[in-house]
Amino acid sequence: MTQNPHPSQDPRTRRKEALQLTAAIAVIVCAILLGFALGLRTGSWRERRHEAETAADLHPVDTLPADTVAVEPEPPQEPVETGPSKKEATLGVEYLASHNRWNRNEMEQIPALQGLWDAVNTYSLDDLRRYNEVLSSTPLTTVIESLERNPKQGYYAAKGDQVITLSTYIKRLR
Repeated sequence: MTQNPHPSQDPRTRRKEALQLTAAIAVIVCAILLGFALGLRTGSWRERRHEAETAADLHPVDTLPADTVAVEPEPPQEPVETGPSKKEATLGVEYLASHNRWNRNEMEQIPALQGLWDAVNTYSLDDLRRYNEVLSSTPLTTVIESLERNPKQGYYAAKGDQVITLSTYIKRLR
């Protein structure tokens, strides 16, 4: 009588085990590739990498030698005034209050009003509010209130026009 060889030595069993092992490896490789592809698609690995780099930038590793003396940081400097001076703001307020026709060229000559004509012409409510924080001008406040009630987009003046008549501008917003 012939003895049956051990099941793992049977060629059919070994072939079956090899196929199962190959299939298991293929499933694992596919799962890894799928996970990698999903990570690329969602950008999560990039975000984590960026967060890690940002954290490293914010908290650099101390690389100075031990005998280096720490330097005290300099005190902050006084902020530089970026807006118009009080005198320039006063000139701007006087111009707005005394003129019903706002001339772009004239306004550009007054530092506090530089760019205001363009903000009025393009209905730029945020810009108008910023100008009014400095100027606190009654005519400019009227323009802002009218524009808040009836928002507009585009341009008020025709191309090449350099004058905005305030009363007409406000009437158009009503």
